[in-house]
Amino acid sequence: MGRYYNGDIDGKFMFAVQSSDAGERFGAIEQESGYIDYVVYKEDSYKAIVEELKEIEETGAVDRVNKMFKDDWLWNDEKMKKFGVSNQDISEYADHRMGKQMKDYFDNNPDESELYFTAEI
Repeated sequence: MGRYYNGDIDGKFMFAVQSSDAGERFGAIEQESGYIDYVVYKEDSYKAIVEELKEIEETGAVDRVNKMFKDDWLWNDEKMKKFGVSNQDISEYADHRMGKQMKDYFDNNPDESELYFTAEI
C-alpha cells in the first residue's frame, strides 16, 4: 500500500521516508485539507526548484542511492551500509525525484505557468 500524488505530475511517495508535504520544499502551496492539493507557480518557484535540486545533488545522496538501486529497488540496513546510504540520503533522493518531475514538467510545457497535483496524506 502506498501514497500517491497526481495531477500535472504523478508519482508515488517513497514508503516511510517521504512526507506528503514534500512538495512544499519546492514551492508548492497547500490548497485544501484532506488530500493536500498543491499548486506550483513557475514564475515564483522555477529558480528555487533548480537551486534545491542542485543542493540535493551536491550532497551526493542521489548518486549513492542510484548506485544502491542499480540492480533492484529493494533495500535494507545491510544494503544501505554496503553502499554508504543513510536514511537521510533516501529521503533526499525521494524529494529529488519529485522536484525533478516539477522541473521537467515546466521544461516540457513552456507555455504552462503553473502545475497542480494532489498528495495523499
